This record gives sequence, structure tokens and C-alpha cells, in this order.
Amino acid sequence: MSYSRSKALVAALLIAGVALPANAAMTVGTFLSRANALREQGPMAFMSPELPALKAEAKAATNQLKAERAARAAAGKPPIACVPEGESVGIMDMLDGLNELPASYQKRPLKDGYARVLANLYPCGRG
Repeated sequence: MSYSRSKALVAALLIAGVALPANAAMTVGTFLSRANALREQGPMAFMSPELPALKAEAKAATNQLKAERAARAAAGKPPIACVPEGESVGIMDMLDGLNELPASYQKRPLKDGYARVLANLYPCGRG
């Protein structure tokens, strides 16, 4: 499968989906395992029931991070990451970042993995 097809397939994982309940949070390791398996299916992945499930997990993690960011701001706490206005992280960068996390993150919720990747990419400098 070509890189551009892989990129398009993985990008589709993060397109809006239906959020799952918080108690159904997927771990970083499970998400990566399922996303990589789906990517290996090539174009057939678009017909897989896995695609909507992974899209929903990614969307739920993103929504949880947005809520957490707002709660931290309301409480006067510093942000976990300082993403510049107008910046966004592409899916390939996010997956690369998740793959580079220490093994201890494999069992953490996907939201925590996303947060760590963002903090690594956009640390909040002090002075």
C-alpha cells in the first residue's frame, strides 16, 4: 500500500465520529494495534466495521482533551500543551508520537497519549 493511501486511511480515522461513553475508553496500545491492522487492509479498510469504532475513539479522546483544557483554564491551572493558535497535528504525526511514547503509556487511555504527544510537540516554555 502506498504512503499516500496509508495517510488518507489513517486521516479518515480522525474524521468526526460518535463519541463512546467515558468508561469505554480505549488504551493507546489497543488503538495503535487496531489502527495498524486496519491500515494493512488497504482500501478494504474503508468497508471495515473497525473504521467507525476507531474514528469514535479518536473523536472521544479529542473531546475529552478539549473539556480538560477548558477545566484547567477555568481553575487557573496551566495548560498541558501550548499549541500555537491555528496549529494542528496531523494524523501521521499523532500516530508517530503515540508510537514513540514510553511503554508505560500503552495501557493508558488514548486521551492521555494524545495529551503527552501534544505536550512533547508543543511544550509550554517558561520565560
